[in-house]
Amino acid sequence: MTAFRYAPSQIIVHWLAATAVVFLLLGGAFVLEDMPNNADKIGNLRIHLIVGALAGMLVIVRVVLRKRLPAPPAVPGERAARIGHIALNVVVLLMAFSGMMLALQSGLIDAVFGSGTLPQDFRAYTPRKVHGLVAKIAMALVTLHVLAALYHQFIVRDNLLARMRPGRGA
Repeated sequence: MTAFRYAPSQIIVHWLAATAVVFLLLGGAFVLEDMPNNADKIGNLRIHLIVGALAGMLVIVRVVLRKRLPAPPAVPGERAARIGHIALNVVVLLMAFSGMMLALQSGLIDAVFGSGTLPQDFRAYTPRKVHGLVAKIAMALVTLHVLAALYHQFIVRDNLLARMRPGRGA
């Protein structure tokens, strides 16, 4: 199968968003989760907030680009893939929204970008519970997305990854 490639702008935004989401999930789970809420955590939270906002914006850009640019031809399992992509987009947007709500409710923005202090425990805030639950869903969806891409590439052998591969040509 010769792959119809996505537009370069779609490929760039996809990989930027993917990198940001993986960075955020790993950083949240393995760095921020167990770190005590003290001054040492503020720099990590600042990075997390900025990259989280970027990830949310990149997903919005991805959706806009997907609506404006032509879609590649359908492949077997296209309906499942479409549902998976929608789920990934919704989950990333929920993560960004719940993170923003947590930052607003807890005074995190003032602590990270001003002179405020971190709350004793972020778990006291409802958006933190949502953020944690949605992060687990995001991890599962990212894993499924990667496994599906690898399945297409190495089992089905339909060269599906060439559609989103950076660089020239398929």
